[in-house]
Amino acid sequence: MKKIRDASMIIGMLENGQFNPALSEEIGDTLKKLADMSDENPHATFKGTTTVKLAFSVKDGMVTIGVEMDSKTPKRPRKNSVFWVVEDGALSTEHPRQHDMFAGPRDASERASVSQ
Repeated sequence: MKKIRDASMIIGMLENGQFNPALSEEIGDTLKKLADMSDENPHATFKGTTTVKLAFSVKDGMVTIGVEMDSKTPKRPRKNSVFWVVEDGALSTEHPRQHDMFAGPRDASERASVSQ
């Protein structure tokens, strides 16, 4: 009678040997996602998990092992967009209390007559 006591052997035999390659692929996918996030923002730390759950059921000396696998990675950071709310509740890309410095030269005589 062959006895199996090694966890790596058990995992290697689950699902007729198909679980171990699936787990390896899941770990690789998780690491790739984290590496991609790190490439986009090298100063931040990105963390993820791959969880394996083994469910054992024993009846009359026979054990059935069910497996579940789940991976989590952080949501990809999104860039913020900045707008200004103007008086009627609309959005503007220009600050409403600043003059547009790219609008071109202004007529100095018009400005002088307003301030007098």
